Amino acid sequence: MFSVVKDWDMMNFFILIGVLLFVGKIVKEKVPFLNRVIIPTALIAGFIGLILSEGFLGLIPYSRDGVLKELVYHSLAIGFIAMSLKRDTNKTTKKIWSTGMIIVIVYLLQAIIGTGIVALFFKDIFLGAGLLLPLGFGQGPGLATSIGQGYADGIGVLTDGAALGATIASVGFLVGGVLGVVTLNFLSRKHNLNIDKIHRENSTNKETFEFESINELRVFDALTTQIAIIFVIYGSVYLTLVLLEGWLLPQLGDIGVTFAGVFHGFNFLIGIIYALLFKKLLVTLDKKGKNVNFMTNNYILSNISSVAFNFLIAAAVLTITIESIKAYYLLVIIMALVGATFTFLLVGFLVKKIYPEKYHLHYFLGLFGMLTGTASTGLALLKGVDSDFTSPVAEEMVLGSGTAISMALPLFALLMFPGLAIDNSNNLFNVLVFLVPAIYMSILIFIVLFINRKK
Repeated sequence: MFSVVKDWDMMNFFILIGVLLFVGKIVKEKVPFLNRVIIPTALIAGFIGLILSEGFLGLIPYSRDGVLKELVYHSLAIGFIAMSLKRDTNKTTKKIWSTGMIIVIVYLLQAIIGTGIVALFFKDIFLGAGLLLPLGFGQGPGLATSIGQGYADGIGVLTDGAALGATIASVGFLVGGVLGVVTLNFLSRKHNLNIDKIHRENSTNKETFEFESINELRVFDALTTQIAIIFVIYGSVYLTLVLLEGWLLPQLGDIGVTFAGVFHGFNFLIGIIYALLFKKLLVTLDKKGKNVNFMTNNYILSNISSVAFNFLIAAAVLTITIESIKAYYLLVIIMALVGATFTFLLVGFLVKKIYPEKYHLHYFLGLFGMLTGTASTGLALLKGVDSDFTSPVAEEMVLGSGTAISMALPLFALLMFPGLAIDNSNNLFNVLVFLVPAIYMSILIFIVLFINRKK
């Protein structure tokens, strides 16, 4: 912990991450190799801080407990709430549901792979550790870190669970960014395509947008409006968790305590639900002729979510410890290798079965990047063969990820099963961890292939 006045404890972490993001941006721009791979600046910033931290070079001492993990926990929810509040401006008839099903199918495969590896080769490790593979590869460090921390604190069965989740997600970024670029160059030569050989992040970006307001509220600027709405929604999340964890669930006994521990990590999910309900209310009022357009601004909400996720990624990497690396390095390596291989093969198979041949490479690069890193990784890889996003792929990826959320929501119950198996000494829950994803994946594969069958 920093040797400064106590009042600066929290601010020191914001300063630390801010400085690291600044340094990471310079490194990303000036080091040629890093401009050839697709790795988020925030991930570079996090690794710089990690290397300089105690346990490594020892130049920057900081506590990995308390504020740092809280920063990851809350940034995840705030970023998702901001994304969920954005108004839908696209009405498309493209294959967004098929794209959404592919995303969920790969999540399910990664869940089976992760838990299967733990069950077969690491029986002394909590089975839920395997479920961090789809969370880290498919959703990034925020969700994997949050759920991993929930396993450690709420159930008490996965030491350094947050660090393990962050490690898996960080490796996923490397898989998507490095292997994705190698694949991009190999396939472009094979198909004789012109590509952007160097991935460059433009230092400036010209945007045209307008602020929507009314005269009485103009002094209350649009940015403040978005932040106020986000924190009203997040305050409702807090009250919900207090009600669930402090009163309702404990009355169910031991199983209620288990659910309370897991629900604590679902703050982001409750936030998404409340944000969608709030957006639905605005749409209803708008249809009735009420002027509510000033309430949400897509441009500002996108920037708020971007700030939250950049801080989240850097902070998540900083939670990694040398102890967690020593304890889990073999598990992470095996899960990453097997998970990346089968993700690569399954995405390639489904893309060829579902999408037009002229866009096979586009869809493959975009979806592989998204399902190992994040959506930004997928879009960056796609940009290599579609620099102006003239193909329908980018839009379908973004909108398809929205449909994937609706199809994947019931699967969050799976995260509770390994803990329930321990608390109730009932192995049925561990069996369901494998059985439910296998059945659901089979059903989705049948549906997506049937509705896209070639006549």
